[in-house]
Amino acid sequence: MPVTRELTQTPEYARSKRERNKIEALFSELKLRVGLSRVRLRRLWNVSEQFYLAATAQNLKRLVRLLAQREAVLIPCAI
Repeated sequence: MPVTRELTQTPEYARSKRERNKIEALFSELKLRVGLSRVRLRRLWNVSEQFYLAATAQNLKRLVRLLAQREAVLIPCAI
């Protein structure tokens, strides 16, 4: 189904496109940096477990980066 021009001009479509880009960026990072371009195991249970572990590693990396930035900003001055 082709997207009509009127649909692409709506604010809802713009918001949806931003959200889709965020999700695609996360999957791209999983594939390129975490090494999830190919699954190593077969069967749905094994594949989902591998994906969850990779997503957890990705989230931990992002959390460490966020906390490091927060500590850099919140360093108290010595009085």
